[in-house]
Amino acid sequence: MNKAEITIQDIIHTLLRHIAVILLVAAVFGFVAWAYTTYKVPKVYRTTVTFYALTDAQNDSTTITSSQQSVSRQLASTYSYILKTNYVMKAASAALRAQGVNYSFSQLKGMTAVATTNTELFTATITTTDRKNIKLIADTIADVAVLRIKEIVGNGTAKILDYAEVPGAPFSPDVKSNTITGALIGFLLACAVVVIRALTDTTIWSEEDLVKQYNIPVLGSIPQLSVQEKQTPAKE
Repeated sequence: MNKAEITIQDIIHTLLRHIAVILLVAAVFGFVAWAYTTYKVPKVYRTTVTFYALTDAQNDSTTITSSQQSVSRQLASTYSYILKTNYVMKAASAALRAQGVNYSFSQLKGMTAVATTNTELFTATITTTDRKNIKLIADTIADVAVLRIKEIVGNGTAKILDYAEVPGAPFSPDVKSNTITGALIGFLLACAVVVIRALTDTTIWSEEDLVKQYNIPVLGSIPQLSVQEKQTPAKE
């Protein structure tokens, strides 16, 4: 058919005629994405330790003034910076090594992300593929950080409000999302192939195609004979 005369209705009709193949391709792509994500992509886990920043005056007092809270907010930012220094990470690496877990300080630094909350609280989030030791890694970094902060600041300290928990499920990859994405890619690719083939196909399949292509009337046509009709001898 002439590509210029193909309408949206023709394309939709073509897609519907090939819908079984399109869905099959989408299912195959979705399965491949699921299998690859499940069995090939490393599972990444995440856990968080929460700290509270305070001064020695706050630590010894039962009441906290607004000015002390303001100081603590500023200290939280300072403490979070100290936590990721090589000084703290090297000490954490040595402490872990003594417990049979070997990570360099640069590896620990790479898996640690700190964040402040515009309050006295700050957090350290550990992201690693090592689910077995993730809690030990996070808690060791937290304990070492508290000691080093006290040592560096002198008149301030940090308390651990929430120690790390062993994650029940991986943070990534997202198997469901990847499977849906794979199926969608397969669906779109199959649709594209079907449409491209329809646009480039100039074969005359019917009388309607002939009329569209050449804009001439059809005077007659030869019907397609079945195998049985071809084999039946003509009567004399």
